[in-house]
Amino acid sequence: MMDRQLEQKLKRLGVFTLAQGKATGISQQDISRLVAAKDLVRLGRGIYVHPKASLDKDVGFQVAYSKFGQDSAVGGLSALYHYNLAEQVPGEIWVVVPPGKRTRMKGYRLIRTKTRLDKEIMDEKGYRIVTVERAVLEALKFITKIGERTAIKAARESLAQRKTTEVKLGRAAKELKLEALLAKHLQVILP
Repeated sequence: MMDRQLEQKLKRLGVFTLAQGKATGISQQDISRLVAAKDLVRLGRGIYVHPKASLDKDVGFQVAYSKFGQDSAVGGLSALYHYNLAEQVPGEIWVVVPPGKRTRMKGYRLIRTKTRLDKEIMDEKGYRIVTVERAVLEALKFITKIGERTAIKAARESLAQRKTTEVKLGRAAKELKLEALLAKHLQVILP
């Protein structure tokens, strides 16, 4: 049984890593003991959650971010679906990572990119996700992975639903060095 103060800390953390648990003052042995007593749930290697933590609907994104670290972000089809720009529910969580990152974990689709992972990315509660503009541009960049119809429709919908503008797309393309890609698809995506 854990004390109330510790329990409240762990509930507020939501999904947390072993390092984050240690930072709040809980040892690895305490975590192991709490998992054995079912006072904590182990989601994966070094990733935990309090069973009564108030979790958002994006708990899968939080787990993915915990697994892949600070140099990752939710992207691809998962980001398009998050922004209601894709009808297809992704079977896996798509994560944008640096080129050297690999995984054997099931349930994740990695998009390895040399494009900087500090541009056009937003911090959400417990995870990072690409902006609408980067999601649209990367859908066009990785059109063979996402599907031509899905990528073009997402780009058109983002403009039609006023989730972004041509100016914002242009600014993001310049920042991500994807101006040529945007220019190539501009006539097709503009209404």
